[in-house]
Amino acid sequence: MELLHGLLNRASIQRLESPGPTAAQLEVMLQAALRAPDHANLKPWRSVMVAGEGLEKLGQILQQAQLERDPESDSQTLERCIKMPNRAPSILVLIASPKAHPKVPTAEQVQATAAAGHAMLLAAYAQNIGAVWRTGWVVSHPMIRQAFDLQEAEEIIAMIYMGTPSITPKPVPIVSSQEFIKHWH
Repeated sequence: MELLHGLLNRASIQRLESPGPTAAQLEVMLQAALRAPDHANLKPWRSVMVAGEGLEKLGQILQQAQLERDPESDSQTLERCIKMPNRAPSILVLIASPKAHPKVPTAEQVQATAAAGHAMLLAAYAQNIGAVWRTGWVVSHPMIRQAFDLQEAEEIIAMIYMGTPSITPKPVPIVSSQEFIKHWH
């Protein structure tokens, strides 16, 4: 796939089904992440792949976390939490894991992690893998942090849901770039 085509046409795919990415496809995505802009070449991230029974376990943890957030949660909300991870056959949890460095602040390392995630999305698209970057309350909830063994300085940047698109994506809309740039003299 031509690079510019991917950059200009990648879109989040919400409806995903099996199969998820193969080990070889995942490796391409991880290699793409390793090419992200990264001051001092720290690679300040790690990732966790969730699939199969892990999706069921994550759904149970999400339900427990929701009950902790709101003990009055109705059964529909709790059922939705259990089903959340099953919206795709696999989820890559992308974690910013900043390293102590005299010249590279934590914020820049988190930005490098986000750039790595974007590279993974582009590599997924190039391999015809549907993907969507998700966050929300779940990425910062203490139960989720504990489930993924996050250290104090770490944070979940994205839960990248991946699989085979179950629908044909709509064409990417063309948006004028003019409102996003100002020329400074």
